[in-house]
Amino acid sequence: MAETYERVLLVKNEVFVFRIPPLTTTGGYKAADWDLQNPNWVGRLRLVAVEEKLEIRLEDKNTGNLYAKAPIAGIGGADFEQVSDSSRYFVIRLKNDGGQTAFVGIGFADRSDSFDLNVAVQDHFKMAEKEAEIEKEEASRPKLDLSFKEGQTITVNLGKKTTSTISDRPKPPTSVNMFPVLRPVVMSDITESRQPMPAAIKRLTLDYRHLIEDPLPSIVAHPLPENILEWHYLILGSEDTPFAGGYYHGKLVFPHNFPMAPPAIYMITPSGRFVPNIKVCLSISDFHPETWNPAWTVSSILLGIMSFMNDTHSETHGSMETTDDAKRDFAKASIDFNLKDPVFCRIFSDFVEMFKEIDEDEEDDNISEEENI
Repeated sequence: MAETYERVLLVKNEVFVFRIPPLTTTGGYKAADWDLQNPNWVGRLRLVAVEEKLEIRLEDKNTGNLYAKAPIAGIGGADFEQVSDSSRYFVIRLKNDGGQTAFVGIGFADRSDSFDLNVAVQDHFKMAEKEAEIEKEEASRPKLDLSFKEGQTITVNLGKKTTSTISDRPKPPTSVNMFPVLRPVVMSDITESRQPMPAAIKRLTLDYRHLIEDPLPSIVAHPLPENILEWHYLILGSEDTPFAGGYYHGKLVFPHNFPMAPPAIYMITPSGRFVPNIKVCLSISDFHPETWNPAWTVSSILLGIMSFMNDTHSETHGSMETTDDAKRDFAKASIDFNLKDPVFCRIFSDFVEMFKEIDEDEEDDNISEEENI
């Protein structure tokens, strides 16, 4: 029997459940028709994704025992409907294992809790829709027949081996029509972490496609070709900060069960903001699994790192305090540092070419200045 993977998308520790009268008008349900001061049940709500399906689970606050569950088939249906007179209340359709159904009202004391639930439900189905589009697109691509025809032979010329230069290496794609195909995951390649679950492979592949189609300003990221659980990112220092002109290389190490758990975050290039090669404690990192939201993507993680980097007044494990002058010195030295890192040169080969051109221009400028003197 195949293993079923569940992802908890949202937890709200207090939800109110109400018995509601039958719907008698075309104007939709109204919370004003309910006895809001006397809920019929109070407990915990969890929004859980089971593979492609989604369901609300109502559970006892203390024991975690299941009270009822409500599967949601999609957006805009009768399974999950917001009332017409309030943003804090919804109508859901409960369904037991025997197939019996009942409509009940649910609501929250805090309007932000209802907002979180509504957004989490919509995000799930939007993500599922995009995944389906990608699978359809992949299936429609013509298959290449690389097999030999009868009687066909091939001649291999084992000439003199030459040393490849950096310019021979493939450049990362710059067009959304050139989405790079990741090498199939080979489990023997992944030695420092557990083998990725199918859900992790699918989600990270999807996040990578989103990064290619909708690039982040001043941030580039790629997974290792041999290990989809390890990503390397490059942040261009923000203008009007001490990091301006710097190129900061770091890495994300994802758990085998991503997105159910957060990644470890590292900064490798010295910046004066982070201790190099030490895990950074952020609310989006593995230091705080209790605050992690599985709906967060690789893009949102990278934006969070950049935001914390620029907020030099916040301190945490893995961060450091230095003067602005020291940060500017690190920014100037970042190119030379990165060029000495073989992993950086392999992953970001296009930037290596750019850095070399910058160095050549600076050398030419220095020679011109000496000649003028």
